[in-house]
Amino acid sequence: MKKYLLFCLLLPLAWCNAAHAQRIFIGKRAPELRIATWLADSRPAPSPLTYIEFFHTSSPSGLASLERLRELTERYDGRLRVIVIAQESQESVGDRLAPYVSEHIGVGFDPSGQSYIAFGVEYVPFGVLTNARNRILWLGNTLQLTPELIESNL
Repeated sequence: MKKYLLFCLLLPLAWCNAAHAQRIFIGKRAPELRIATWLADSRPAPSPLTYIEFFHTSSPSGLASLERLRELTERYDGRLRVIVIAQESQESVGDRLAPYVSEHIGVGFDPSGQSYIAFGVEYVPFGVLTNARNRILWLGNTLQLTPELIESNL
């Protein structure tokens, strides 16, 4: 009986913790990005779909995800833009990210980490696909973003 009572008391607490950890949901508006500066002062052109990529050099698959995103922006010329958010300083990672800047890919720096917090980022590569109204269409590991998923949302 004591175990059952303890379970009943702890269950709502566990549920509240899980609900608090999840900050974003598919179908809801994405939080506003907190970008202090843009690499090369270059913002990507508006498009029907935006993919927000959270990047950190500590991730071994970070550059692989950027290569994949570059290929996708070329494939969907003008219909997909990518915003890469780096929490590291421009001085430390700017040279590494500069080859990815284009008309459809921009790199923004958020040294305070406010965008990471707002989106509840716990791992990288992590990304969020949004539509023109800033509604979340998909979220997850960037390497799992498929052309079929993009096409179904265009």
